[in-house]
Amino acid sequence: MKKIFLTAVSLALLNLYGCVKQQSTDEVFPLENHQIDAVNSPASPAITPILAKDRIVSPDIYQTDSAGKTEVLREGRYTLVNISPEEGQKYLLDQSVTVDMLGKKRKSISATVEQGLHAALRESGLSLCSSMGANDQGLSTLFYLPLPKVHYQFGPMALRDALQMLAGPGYEMTVNDVTRIVCFKQRPNVPKPISGEKQTIETTTTTVTEIIED
Repeated sequence: MKKIFLTAVSLALLNLYGCVKQQSTDEVFPLENHQIDAVNSPASPAITPILAKDRIVSPDIYQTDSAGKTEVLREGRYTLVNISPEEGQKYLLDQSVTVDMLGKKRKSISATVEQGLHAALRESGLSLCSSMGANDQGLSTLFYLPLPKVHYQFGPMALRDALQMLAGPGYEMTVNDVTRIVCFKQRPNVPKPISGEKQTIETTTTTVTEIIED
C-alpha cells in the first residue's frame, strides 16, 4: 500500500515538474520571437532637429548714421546718462591712450620703435603685426630703429595719431578690421611737412582762493 502511495506521489511530482518546465519554456519563446521581430522590423526614420537660423542684428551701429542721435537713460530725477557707445569704443583707433615708458622711477632705458608701438597698443584691443616674413623690408628697419626720447612719454592722444607719430612720415599705417592687426608699409614718396601757421587757441585760467578765518 505504501509502495502504491509513494509511486502515486512520485508520478504527481513528475507531472508537476513537467508542467512547470513546459510553462518556463513557453515564456522564453515569446521573448525570442519578439527579439527576432525587432531585428527584422524596418528602422525608424531619423528625426532631424530644426535649427534656428542666425539673424542679422538691426539697427547696425556701423551702418547707421548716429550723428546728432544720443540715447540717454534717466537716473533719478535730474540725471541723464548717455548709453550710446563713444567713438573710441566703436572705432578702436579713435580711443585715447597715454604712454609712459619711463615709469615713476624715471629709469633710463633704451627702447626700439617696435617697443614703443607695443606700449601704445597695450590693452587697446589691437595688435601689432610681426616683421618676420614680411614682404616689406622697410618694416624690419622701422621696428629696430631706436625710439626717440620725445616718444617715451606722451598723451592723452588719439591712438591713430600716436601710432602714426611713432612710425614717422616715412610709413603709412594699415589696419585689418577682421583680425584687428595694425601694420605699416613704407611710402613710395615721403610727404613734405605741411606748411601753415598753427592756430592760436586762447585759454583762460581762473584761480579761486578761499580764505578761512579762524
